[in-house]
Amino acid sequence: MPIRPNIITSAVEHKAVLNSCAAMKNFGCTVTKLPVDKFGAVNPVDLCDKILPSTKIISVMHANNEVGTIQPIQTLAEIAHNHGKIFHTDAVQSVGHIPVDVKKLGVDMLSASAHKFNGSKGVGFLYIRDGLKILPYIDGGGQESSLRSGTENFPAIAAMALALEKNCRDMQINAGRSSTCAKILLDCLRENDIDFIVNGGDNRLPGHLSLSFRHCEGETLLHRLDLKNICVATGSACNSHQKKFSHVLQALHVPESYIGGTIRVTFGRDNTSTDAAIIGKSLIAILNRRNSSNFSLSK
Repeated sequence: MPIRPNIITSAVEHKAVLNSCAAMKNFGCTVTKLPVDKFGAVNPVDLCDKILPSTKIISVMHANNEVGTIQPIQTLAEIAHNHGKIFHTDAVQSVGHIPVDVKKLGVDMLSASAHKFNGSKGVGFLYIRDGLKILPYIDGGGQESSLRSGTENFPAIAAMALALEKNCRDMQINAGRSSTCAKILLDCLRENDIDFIVNGGDNRLPGHLSLSFRHCEGETLLHRLDLKNICVATGSACNSHQKKFSHVLQALHVPESYIGGTIRVTFGRDNTSTDAAIIGKSLIAILNRRNSSNFSLSK
């Protein structure tokens, strides 16, 4: 009986990777999901233990889209290469926001999306290490080095390049501003004795906050903030319409009394300290009404 090819990924990947891995099962592949610690990070030892002779590719995201955790990609890629395996990272959340050097990280492939660094929607890029040969995604006219045939959207590609150039140029300034905004919001909540936890630990993307409030409903917080013209998400922005608990939060083992009250607040280059203070005060006002007879945050 032939040995089935194996794919290794993490339990907290974006659905773009997880669903693709699930689809590969239909072609006879097996999929191994690496667990994460309470901060959302993969333990390199777990990767060492899970690599099989049949493993063909390992894919672990650079930074998590929900909680912002930055993974030890350099170490994970080195482990993969020591076992003769190909390593890919989903860097959609990190490119343009924190330094990303493919040679330093040691990755074989890296994917990114323009809309995450103020470019156009519907365009992105895949870095492929020199010398690595892969099959075409789309056959046809030979565009994109014969890997993805079809007429290129040159205006969107040019806009993506310009957006990335600007974001990289202003990266340090933007990161500092976003981190300051996040600190202001957290300090505001803590100074007012709000019962919440920050998901993702300290090693996370600047300005990226996943906050879980005890005995609350994230949807209620979202809608109440929306009435104040404040836009947040209950988890991944891609899945904010879904009301079930996030697979990422479940993988982090967020306590049951907190997980339902999770919102994601992301500060960007256009946000200010004033914005952060307003969000903090608005959240406090909403949370302090929890005992009101005509308002409830919990089921």
